[in-house]
Amino acid sequence: VGRGTVTGEGRWLGVSLLEVLPEARRRGFAVAVVRALAGWGAAEGATRAFLQVEQSNTGAVELYRRLGFTTHHTYLTRVAPAA
Repeated sequence: VGRGTVTGEGRWLGVSLLEVLPEARRRGFAVAVVRALAGWGAAEGATRAFLQVEQSNTGAVELYRRLGFTTHHTYLTRVAPAA
């Protein structure tokens, strides 16, 4: 499953929340979801795509690299302290 949004005056497809069940990984499902989202985004007028992924998620980083994505910048996720 994954989420796609078309933003930036309709030029950008944002891919997020991509998840494959652990027992179904490495079977091409993530590639199929990204390609389906890319097709949908293109039909909606998107000509570029972006995504965010945790750097520590090496499997996802490698998947996106194989699909042609490169690192544009990095970010830091902050978590509120426990109450």
